[in-house]
Amino acid sequence: MEKHYCVFVLYLFYSTISAKDESFIMKANTKENILNQEEGYSFPYPVYPEECTSLLNTIAQYASNFTFCSIKNAKPITLCRNCVENYSNLSKIYNELMTKVVNETTCGSLLISQDRFDVVLEYYDRITDIWNKGHCNDCFDFTNETANLSNNTIRFNKMAEDTMNCITSTYNLTNNTEEVCVRCMQSYISLDIFYKSLSKDSIGVDTICMDIVDSMNTTRSVWSKSLNCCKLRKTPEIIFLCCTGIISLLPLLFYVAVKYCGPIRDLPNVLKESRFKQSILRSVQGRIN
Repeated sequence: MEKHYCVFVLYLFYSTISAKDESFIMKANTKENILNQEEGYSFPYPVYPEECTSLLNTIAQYASNFTFCSIKNAKPITLCRNCVENYSNLSKIYNELMTKVVNETTCGSLLISQDRFDVVLEYYDRITDIWNKGHCNDCFDFTNETANLSNNTIRFNKMAEDTMNCITSTYNLTNNTEEVCVRCMQSYISLDIFYKSLSKDSIGVDTICMDIVDSMNTTRSVWSKSLNCCKLRKTPEIIFLCCTGIISLLPLLFYVAVKYCGPIRDLPNVLKESRFKQSILRSVQGRIN
């Protein structure tokens, strides 16, 4: 009898555990089915539309291409001219990602600004900052979303190339820096004047395409430091400095002349005493008396 009772108790215990396990499994399956039914999600990770992920992969490739190109052309700076295609492609595909509609939802709303990391937006903003910091758009004329070098950029590049060719050819021919300065002076001055005319404000360098700025800085460095052609300006500078020194000494000379050479020194002592001093002396004497 006791054996039958023990078997019965064990059977009830096993049945209870089995029922709980089946209930837990059913609840888990129900929860998974509910998650699977939600649009764009599958348990346990979200699944995004293929159209959006394809655009995201393309953005990653274009961002990588621009990064490689910008670092490669960092010195000398030719980033704007050589990386404009990569930047244009990235901008187009990013705008497409932001406006692409899938299942009545844009890809941008699914992939951008969904977390504090926001990797896609951060990388795009940094690339845009690099492009804008160099004023690269000023190098081009944009027609039908196609970037072409502007007339000013083409003209400057031609003048800079002619100036450097003049310097190189003259130096190789004469091996004399002074001769280079004389022969290429007009070419360099014309280049410098045209460069200054590209400025949109009084500052200048902050509104000119960085490719042009770097090219002009390189030319100026060769002209002034390597060739020492700016020594022709020393004579006017010396005259200016001498005149400035003389003008600065005039006030000092004036006061020295007044003190030692003026007519006040020859006046009698009676006239030199001031009324203020006399009034003080009288008041003191009156108190003593």
